[in-house]
Amino acid sequence: MTFFSTFVLTYGLMLVSIAVMASWLFRSSGAPLWAKVGLPILVVALACVTPLEVNPMMGLPVTASIKALPERAQLIAFLPHDEAKLVDLWLRCGDGPPRSYETTLDERMKKTLRQAREEMDSGRPAMLAKRKPETGSPNVLASAQDENEYVLDDSVRSALPPKE
Repeated sequence: MTFFSTFVLTYGLMLVSIAVMASWLFRSSGAPLWAKVGLPILVVALACVTPLEVNPMMGLPVTASIKALPERAQLIAFLPHDEAKLVDLWLRCGDGPPRSYETTLDERMKKTLRQAREEMDSGRPAMLAKRKPETGSPNVLASAQDENEYVLDDSVRSALPPKE
């Protein structure tokens, strides 16, 4: 059992017990029926949802598909997990803070991340963008798959010389 699973279980049980106590107290009170039923249901709903919101709040990687990732983002860092076929990406979109995502790692993503590592090692920012489908492409499935692939965006390359 992982630390997060233990946290979800104990925190969820605590909130459910609070809901049970609240429903028992409201049972004998003179409160309206909607309060006697609605408030414990609300607390139980919060008990189910709150533990799952801890990862984004703490900045831990959130599981996302390539399709759910931003269209364009600056790659801050990455951590591949080859055995699990997953990669943790820290991406910055616009001026906001970096967000972390956990997504699948395939051969094309490995190639893109190698290129991005070379860019970052030479002092240039690595900007990732989703591949645009080629116009007039006869294979519809291939172009739909290409939309869900990150590639390095060469349009943001700086005219500055590489860092030595």
